[in-house]
Amino acid sequence: MKRRKSLAALTLTSLLAVTALSGCGSSGNDNENAAKATNTNKANASTNTSTEDATNKNTNAAANTTADATNATNTTNAAKLEGKVVFWSMWSNAEPQAKVIDEAVKEFEAANPAVDVEVKYNGRDITKLIKPALESGEQIDIFEQDPEKALSNLKDHVLKLDDLLAQPAIGSEGKSVKDSIIPSLMDWVKSLSVPAGLDEGYYAIPQQPYAVLFFYNKALFAKAGITAVPQTWEEFMADCELLKQSGVEPVTFDDAYRDLFIGGYLGSAMGSEWTDSLVKDKTGELWKDPIVLQFAKDMQTLEAKGYFSKKIAGNKYPAGQQDLAIGKTAMYLNGTWLPNEVAATAGPDFQWGSFQFPTVANGNGKGGQQGLSFGAQGLLINKDSKNANAAFELVKYLVGKKAQDGMSEQALAIPATTDSKWPAPLAEAAVAFSNAKVNMPWGFGIDNGGDFSTGTVIPAFMELATGKLTPEKYVAKMAAEAKKFYGGK
Repeated sequence: MKRRKSLAALTLTSLLAVTALSGCGSSGNDNENAAKATNTNKANASTNTSTEDATNKNTNAAANTTADATNATNTTNAAKLEGKVVFWSMWSNAEPQAKVIDEAVKEFEAANPAVDVEVKYNGRDITKLIKPALESGEQIDIFEQDPEKALSNLKDHVLKLDDLLAQPAIGSEGKSVKDSIIPSLMDWVKSLSVPAGLDEGYYAIPQQPYAVLFFYNKALFAKAGITAVPQTWEEFMADCELLKQSGVEPVTFDDAYRDLFIGGYLGSAMGSEWTDSLVKDKTGELWKDPIVLQFAKDMQTLEAKGYFSKKIAGNKYPAGQQDLAIGKTAMYLNGTWLPNEVAATAGPDFQWGSFQFPTVANGNGKGGQQGLSFGAQGLLINKDSKNANAAFELVKYLVGKKAQDGMSEQALAIPATTDSKWPAPLAEAAVAFSNAKVNMPWGFGIDNGGDFSTGTVIPAFMELATGKLTPEKYVAKMAAEAKKFYGGK
């Protein structure tokens, strides 16, 4: 499955907790946060009255609905819930996630026999379908979306969940729903609220977390005599040589993920903010920075030494990742959903490993392994739901420990709950989370140039990676193309 994500930059202070899988309390002070949200709204008022009106309307409605729902929940136990709950899922009914969801719904209905649950498996078409359906008033009580996209595009339809999150979690004894979820993910979804124009708070419950990493075949690494994953670019290149000598193609990628290799290198060297500035530089001068020439020379070396698969120029997704799955290629840069996507080809005995993009020398100190591109899907409740209490009770089952254990075991997905065991193919991914302090956007910032990234940055990289451009000509071309692209804007 081809995925594109765009994540807001977020400084993290508790990612170590992700690896330790230990819960911790709220990261913020509620009163302080409320004051910050108020100040932000006031600032917005001076520049965008219409936005404020819409935001306040949504905020007030959400707050009222939340208060009503919370009050009702505080006086009514789950067994007294009744009515119908409609859940729109982003998965198709053939995917393993759907089986886990069905099991959670069945358990919920057994505990709440007066509630009828209807699950609609929309697949990825939910992205196109959800907004018009919500605007038409169709009954949708719960829906799944990328939280950033949802808060950006659907902010008038989301229920604030802060009070509801204080309810006891299902399967995590002694913990609230909020404290049962990986703290950094909760911090991340909260950070999305104010930029989206909402009152600061929680409007989505994260689940299905992911990170972008190099995935590799441990058996091929062992055959080549590699005993540890590369931490630096120099070690990465040395491992490529050992893999090549063992008769294996070291690295491949598909057309869908070429951006990750460019952004991974530059983000590791300079951080995602610099990479963002690079692709938005209207003068073209930033492309003449020495790190760009270093990048180009390293890409030239990968091509000249045969470390890149000879198929990269023509690889259409998912050809490259299938080459990894069948053992033809050793490494592939992708999201943590990869082992599940190629499970049928790789088989149960495939020895999965993963590591973060290696550290690149001569950077500005803002890159390295402190940065990680990660995020999650989210469960959101329609603020106009007529059955918000029952909807949230179902959400508690969906993000409960049993369901999250099921996501780990059946869908090979990273569980959102702090006390669940990660799937074996992703066990090494925990190391990357422990290294990270900053959440980098999808593509590490290289995609932030929009049409310039798509129409120039990636095609020029392919010319470089296939030996059609020298490093010096690559730098000159990018500087000229940037100036030309932005000249009329």
